[in-house]
Parts: sequence; structure tokens; C-alpha cells
Amino acid sequence: MEIRGVRKRFGGTQALAGVDLTLRGGEILGIAGPNGAGKSTLTKILCGEESMDSGEILVDGRPWQPGDLSDPIAIVHQEPQVWTNLTLEENLLVGNEGSRWRAPAAGEEQRRILRSLGVAHLADQPLERCTLAVRQRTEIARALVRSARFFLFDEPNSALTDEESHALFAFMHGLADQGYIVVFISHRLSEMVAHCDRVVVIRDGLPAATLTGDALTETAIAVELVAGQAVRTERRATSRPGDGETSAAEVLAVTGWSDGAGSFRPLDLALRRGDVLAVVGVEGSGGRELVASLGGHRPATGTARLDGAHGTKALRARTSYLSADRQEMLFQHMSVGENLVLRLGRREICGPFARLRRREIQSRSRQMIERYGVRTSGPAQNLSALSGGNQQKVAIAAAMATMPDVLVIEEPTRGVDIGSKAEIYAMLNEFAADGRAVVVFCTEAPEVFEVANRVMVLEGGRIVQELAVRDYDTVDAFAHALALLEGVDTPQDQPSTGLTTLVGPSERTEKSS
Repeated sequence: MEIRGVRKRFGGTQALAGVDLTLRGGEILGIAGPNGAGKSTLTKILCGEESMDSGEILVDGRPWQPGDLSDPIAIVHQEPQVWTNLTLEENLLVGNEGSRWRAPAAGEEQRRILRSLGVAHLADQPLERCTLAVRQRTEIARALVRSARFFLFDEPNSALTDEESHALFAFMHGLADQGYIVVFISHRLSEMVAHCDRVVVIRDGLPAATLTGDALTETAIAVELVAGQAVRTERRATSRPGDGETSAAEVLAVTGWSDGAGSFRPLDLALRRGDVLAVVGVEGSGGRELVASLGGHRPATGTARLDGAHGTKALRARTSYLSADRQEMLFQHMSVGENLVLRLGRREICGPFARLRRREIQSRSRQMIERYGVRTSGPAQNLSALSGGNQQKVAIAAAMATMPDVLVIEEPTRGVDIGSKAEIYAMLNEFAADGRAVVVFCTEAPEVFEVANRVMVLEGGRIVQELAVRDYDTVDAFAHALALLEGVDTPQDQPSTGLTTLVGPSERTEKSS
């Protein structure tokens, strides 16, 4: 496939400025770039979800139109594009509904794929009852059952465990070995290096660099991602909000806090003003469920005390919760400004007879856009035109706008580039430094090291230990300590990119050879 001079503009934003790119079968092509660089726009154009303003695409030397069913492209999105009111199996059969006389049924190939992805036992479950990870695996399964020549993976494993990610990458390598075109978009540089034959870095809507062979390293990709940008290079300060502040006032405390479904056992937890507490643990540890319960979005029993108020009602009223799925927190069809104020109460944005005060909404949203560095043409721009990182900043800013005592957030930088990650870390730390507290659920050790001052490690629904980030000089030492607590040993000489190491040096060497 040859992409020639493809351009796309959204209002005043030039998303693609004339992309030239060649895609070859038999390899995994990585596409990297900061948020807003145009990666997702290019993907949507290839899949026929967006139209290009100009340019052409050739397949086997012949003009090709995105959406042409003769050469379908299968895409696995960063945010799952599935039908949550249908079962997992029914999602696979969309487009192959059979006839009015015979209901469709999954064949052996569909069942084999479901088994290989570890979700065959959930085939008859509506996706609305399933986790985000299951929804993503459903979309992966939908892509695999199609007879496509081109497979595009856009942050496909952002909600998957290490074991699930290994299975996904095995599928990707298998597709490439069979001669298919495989494109992988990710912000996880270690995965790019481990699994891609070639990485193209896109900046400002144009391919800026192509890395292959020995030149394909995490450092080289990182350098290209931030080229031309003003980036904070200093290491995060040793003294952070909440560090050593044992005398700070308590803002949240739960006692005998437990989950009726058994996800976590009775536990005691206290948050002080200025705290950024990271809850970590492998999938099934109960960490994700605990965080959701602290945000008032999952039932739990026990005693909750929030700055003098008691009970779960206090949690819902005085916390702001953000799930790992942006689609659950934002309205893509609404403007940036509307999304920024959507959590505010009637008194703040409404006048007599509940009429919206448009000027107040404009003023507040402009202030938040400037304060939190949201890259947009203005409050009136449609949210869907923003990059993933800027959408995440909108979601966090909207949650902060209500001035809660505690901000509770899952995976604060899932699918976000390096520059936006630093800005989000600063947002969370500034929020805590203002006399509030933050609880985050994270699955990547570098993120925990950057954003938190306290870490609570869960295993089997119990707190196994609490760590102070200030006690560790490097992210590698910190990641190793976490892995040991979770019962997973990681090589000390291997750079750690998450709670566990995805691919060892020998595996990378074998792949390169």
C-alpha cells in the first residue's frame, strides 16, 4: 500500500499535512507520534471512518478507495468500538446476520479465536456486563475473523494484562508471517522496539523519521517524539505534595472496607491532604475495584469518613471519579467547552428557570483550556477533533472543576504520549498540593513513580504493603520492588516499562536476527 500526499483538516487544525508512506506485507510497521500528530486521523482515513481532503492511496499499484470491501481493513481501536447491548458472540456476527429464517451462529473458527483470547466462556455475556479488557479482546476477535489484508492496531493492549498482551503480539507476528500488512500504533516505546520491524514517527501531520535495525531504540524514538518541543528535562523533585506530611489533615478514611463480590477483603485506608496515592496490583488483585469503590462507583461495605461526613453518599457527593475508558466520561458529539463544564451544578452555569448561562460557560471553559493546556482552537471545537491526550486533559479538568475533596482516577495517562503524560502528572500533583487528595489506579511502574507519593500494593484482595516513592532513587529499583511484592521477579538489568517486563533481551535479539 502506498499513501501519497494525504491531507486532512478539521476546522483550523491541520491534522495531516501531506503524508507519504509505504506499507509492506510481512512486517509490523509501528507508527509513533505525540498526541495530535495525526496518527489516529490517518488510521481513520485508511478505514473509511474519515475522508481525506486530498491525496491518493494505491494498493498493488492500483488506486484504492478507503472502505472498498474488496480489500477490507480490520482495525482494533484504542477505545473499543463494540455493541455493548449485544453478547460477545453476537458482536462477532455483526455483518453476517444470516436470513430472516435462520439465526446466525458462531462457527468453529470464531470459537477457536475466542478460546485463544481467553474469552470463550463469556461468549453469551452482554458486553455491557464485561470489563474494558474483555471489550478490547472482543474487538481484536472481530478483526481476526474478518478476511482482511490490512490489520491496524491502535493502542490495542492498553487495558490488557501482560499475559493477554503476549497473546495479542503473538497474533500480530503470526499475521505478519503470513504476509499481511500489520500496523501498530502505541505510546509504549518498549513494545515498539520489541515487536516492530520499522517505526515511522509522525510530527505535525508529517512523517518525520523512519527507524529500523540498530537505530530502532526507545531512546531514538523518544528523541524524535520531542524534537522541536519545549520539554521539561529536570527529574521530578524529590519533595512532592504529601511527602512526609504525616501531620497533614486527614481527608478520607475507610475502615473495614470490603467488596460484596469478594474482589477485595476488609481493609483500612486513610488519605491525607496533599496525598497522591497509587493503588497497584495485577488484574484480579482487587485494586481496580477498590479504586472504583472509593469514587462511589462500586458498592462496598464498611465505614467511610470524608472530612467529617460519613457514608457512601459522602463519597459520591465529594469525590470525582474517572474510569479508564474516556468514552464513558466524555460526549464526543459535544464541544470542548460543553465537556469541560458538564459536571458543574445548576447554580454555577444556569440562570433563572434553569436557562444555561452561555457567557459563563464560555468564560469558565476558556479559563480551563488555558490553565490545563488543552490544545484546541477554542471552546466551540468539537471534542472528537482533539487528540487522545487532549481529550484526557478535558476529562480530568472537568472532574477537577467541581472542586472535589478527592479525585479518583483509573489509568490517568492510558494511550497518552510522553509530553501529555508530564502535563497530566503536573495537573494531578497541583490538585493535591491545593489541599486535596488524589487516588489513582496504575498498571505501569514509571507512571506510579512519576505521579504518586504513596503506593498501596494489593494482591488477592489484600493490602500486602505500602511504599513511599521517595525511598527509591530510580524507576528500575521501584519497579523491581513492586514486582517482588506482586510475586513476579523482574531482571534487575532490564529497563522496566511496567509492573512486569514484557519482552526480554534474548527475545528481541532472536526477532531481530
